[in-house]
Amino acid sequence: MDIYYNSSLWNMEKQGSCGLPQETNWQFEYAGTKRYIPVVYRFSQEIVFDIVTILDEIKISQFLEKYKIIEDTLTPLQQRCLEQEHPYQTVPIKEVWINERQTENGYSFSDAISVPWQRQDEALTLVQKAYSSILKNTSCFACQRYCVPYPKINSEFQILRSYLGLGSVDSLKLITVPRQWFFPLNIQFAMSGDEKQKNLYFFHPVTGIKHTLNFQNSKMMEVATEPGGTRNFYVVEACYEIEPFLPEGETLQFGCSTQYTEPPGKFGPTFASGIGIIGGTDGPTAHTISAGVHGHPIHSCFSVPSFEKKNACHFVLEGINTKHSDSEEYNF
Repeated sequence: MDIYYNSSLWNMEKQGSCGLPQETNWQFEYAGTKRYIPVVYRFSQEIVFDIVTILDEIKISQFLEKYKIIEDTLTPLQQRCLEQEHPYQTVPIKEVWINERQTENGYSFSDAISVPWQRQDEALTLVQKAYSSILKNTSCFACQRYCVPYPKINSEFQILRSYLGLGSVDSLKLITVPRQWFFPLNIQFAMSGDEKQKNLYFFHPVTGIKHTLNFQNSKMMEVATEPGGTRNFYVVEACYEIEPFLPEGETLQFGCSTQYTEPPGKFGPTFASGIGIIGGTDGPTAHTISAGVHGHPIHSCFSVPSFEKKNACHFVLEGINTKHSDSEEYNF
């Protein structure tokens, strides 16, 4: 299989020279499933490699059969809960080390699943053929393709070898992101932009402990949808304390995005889009340099954006991101 410098499994364009394949046959286990890295493709300044996962056809079929009837009616919150139950889980990589040196410029990746009851994509057909020693007895598999730059090197000799594609990958280390599990709460409430304080509580879905949230210092914000545009949306930012603290590694997740459809004559007869607060869906931001009225660390959250300026904005506490497992390290 000829691989060109691209992390996309679907981009078949041949740009530049293809990578020099270096057979590795590395194996490891993640989330209870064996993974394979059959080959590393070397380029002058980067490498490309695939993580191949053989899937359990029965489990995939049962999962799809169970949810196909309600798939179109799921809310984004239900969809997220559903995705974490999927039999196939990708390998979320936080750090990549090549030849005992950490890459500093990040990486890109794509992934795809092949199942026997669907028409197979041409790219996955090539993957199955190239890795036939692993996939010869199945057509139910997944592939993650990573494109990773080499770490910075100082030696002119090493730079030349790398440029010519002569340097081998003697070692590869992958460090994963800690796995999280999301527990839905779906608590909804309203709060105005000048409201002094507001309290609510919930019971932790795992520990059963009652946690109290004390919201304070809320403020209304008007945000432009685009530079120089005349269309703005409104959102309330609120600070809060939580008592008692959540277990280490856990965060609350507030819904701070919305879908909308413009009436005819605005952007088009059926114009629809979405707005959201960047970073707001991954849990609160902790301002550890200050404390709230009860002396606890302050966190911030945003309401669901609205195109209408209202006296009170709508908040949705979607749930809790809990720590499922620690970061893992794999050395090859």
